[in-house]
Amino acid sequence: MDTELDLRLRRLEEMTLLAAKNVLSIREAALLLGRSEKTIRNRLDEIPHYYGGTGLAFRRDELESWQCKVKCNPIELK
Repeated sequence: MDTELDLRLRRLEEMTLLAAKNVLSIREAALLLGRSEKTIRNRLDEIPHYYGGTGLAFRRDELESWQCKVKCNPIELK
């Protein structure tokens, strides 16, 4: 049985490996975007993606651009 420390260590390793990759799986894309895999699959019509030999593939730079596609103007405080 995994302890809380084991789970945290595994998550840290996963995030470290994710930071070094440019092409991501759907699982990694979901982790990067903070969404579930189901949400990613449901929004494929708007999320940039590719079909590769191992299934869906996502480019990190395109995901980050897509995530920041609508710029909001800051609220002016008086």
